[in-house]
Amino acid sequence: MTAETTSKQIPSLDDVTKALAKMIADKMDMDQAAIKPESDLQVLGLDSLDTFDVIFSAEDYFNIKVPNDQVKISTLHDVAVLVHQLILEQNN
Repeated sequence: MTAETTSKQIPSLDDVTKALAKMIADKMDMDQAAIKPESDLQVLGLDSLDTFDVIFSAEDYFNIKVPNDQVKISTLHDVAVLVHQLILEQNN
């Protein structure tokens, strides 16, 4: 399953957040409704490897490439903003 990321159908930040929340919920076997944009990933139970796994899933889902640079990511919102920015940059 992938998201369409053509210039006509760039997902909104809210769409990205919802997709990432579903990825986290599926990975951590938890209720998606419990995952809010301000949710701390560590509090949700994600360690650094889990976080990278979610980011790799987002790369596949949104057809983007996340650079290997060190990025400060601690909440779902942080990941959503990063992914959304990359979608905008890489689909123009």
